[in-house]
Amino acid sequence: MPVKGPVPWSRDEHTGAKHDIYRRYLERWFPILLNGSNAYPSVTYAEGFSGPGIYSGGEFGSPVIAMQALTSKVPATKGVARFVFVDDDQRCVDMLWDTLRKAFPERPRSEDAIPLKIVKGTCTSHLEATLDAVRAWGQPIFANLDSWGNAPVPFRLLQRLATNVSSEVIVTLFPQHFVRFVSDLGEAGDEIFGGDSTWRTVTNLPPAAKSRHILTCYRQALHAAGFPYLLDFELIPRHGQPLYLVFGTRHRLGVKKMKDSLWEVDRTQGVGFRDPRDEQAETLFDLDQPQLGPLTRLLVQKLRDNGPARVEELRNFALLGTVYRPEHVITALRPLVADGTVTSENGRVLRRSSLVSMASVPASPVSAKPA
Repeated sequence: MPVKGPVPWSRDEHTGAKHDIYRRYLERWFPILLNGSNAYPSVTYAEGFSGPGIYSGGEFGSPVIAMQALTSKVPATKGVARFVFVDDDQRCVDMLWDTLRKAFPERPRSEDAIPLKIVKGTCTSHLEATLDAVRAWGQPIFANLDSWGNAPVPFRLLQRLATNVSSEVIVTLFPQHFVRFVSDLGEAGDEIFGGDSTWRTVTNLPPAAKSRHILTCYRQALHAAGFPYLLDFELIPRHGQPLYLVFGTRHRLGVKKMKDSLWEVDRTQGVGFRDPRDEQAETLFDLDQPQLGPLTRLLVQKLRDNGPARVEELRNFALLGTVYRPEHVITALRPLVADGTVTSENGRVLRRSSLVSMASVPASPVSAKPA
């Protein structure tokens, strides 16, 4: 629905951190797909909830950031980059046109090399049709579906994106929206989760488990839509409610590049992030160095549950099953080996080929019975 209140609005803490992640990722995405060794003729960057492209403090929004990522990293002669923006508030549509003209007073590429489409409408009813109209399908699409957290994204659209060549999606998810309005959304909310009503059992859970339940259900929906590789993380502002970003891709490289973007986010934003799988909910940006406590706990649990594993297997687990980079694994294992919690076939030397396991716990001595 159209924005309540003035347009533009102020930028919150979440948004600054999100935009930093988007920028860093798109500065990788555009060159790989348009200027790499296996470049495509064209790509499309699409937003279902574009907003006006600027905030009341003068900060640029994601439409401008996406275009800047393209023009700063890819020569104007390399491929075609389409931009599709949809918003259901006419004020946002009008202001976005003005914002882009001011941000790019001189066209950075020819009209044929950077086609632009701004449409008034909803993500549900207009985004897929607009992608049809600009002939985006059959070439890579990056869909930024930042709906301010309530994720009214059609499951059909997610399915179509998942089957389109080298396409990816990032969705903003605010679990409290679903917790708060579960009775109002009812069956209408099921479609967001791929027709699965399991999310509605959130009403039966204790408060501490509600957000994780909604996230788990949405992850399952994205996986069911056809995205085999997922990365989700929780943004923690100094004020306000946490927010999840959920990224879906069909390529391991996409996970790696998004994770690199996440770990390089500007710490001065004042927003930390957490791995939703960490039971102790430790925020990872409290210090300049990576906080490896959550990864340590996850590695220990994996070794307990599944038995011995090669370090390379644990690196793969870190890449695809946590917010951590593979290169964090050996650093997290070293203190566990040093204190005897984990053993390695190479002693205290850890290599990617090393086999590691939980140290066996000696049996308690049996007291002798009196004669």
